[in-house]
Amino acid sequence: MKQFTHRELCLKAARYLKNQGIVKFSKCTHVVCELEKIGECPDAFGYSNNSTQLIEVKVSRSDFLSDKKKQWRRFPAWGMGDHRSYLCPEGLIKPEELPDKWGLLYADGKGKISVIVDAVRQKSNRMEELNALRSIMRREGIKPGIFSYKKYANET
Repeated sequence: MKQFTHRELCLKAARYLKNQGIVKFSKCTHVVCELEKIGECPDAFGYSNNSTQLIEVKVSRSDFLSDKKKQWRRFPAWGMGDHRSYLCPEGLIKPEELPDKWGLLYADGKGKISVIVDAVRQKSNRMEELNALRSIMRREGIKPGIFSYKKYANET
């Protein structure tokens, strides 16, 4: 059985959000992996039609336990994601250890992801989510400006 690195599981988490999402029938259309920015830096974060979804990857117990100390874990409304889940190797995190409303995904030795606990919608920090979107747009070369897409009959 393969031991996955944090990076490998982050990429699997991003593909999981893109292909199916952590919310039933709500796969993400746009996903970012390991976004480094000021504030919360999600391992995998996606935008779907009706929610934002976050997957936090853990490959060690110490990393999971230290995650509880972060301000956006102590005060969930400060965190990103309407739906949030942990992804870890099988058995690393037990369902009873999860923060309220968090989901749990296990990756087996072949990298197949299974849902152990479904995430429940919670209040998220829209300002952080918009800052993430602005950061992505800037990195992708989309300059600040006015974007007008409507064309009128008298315009060419």
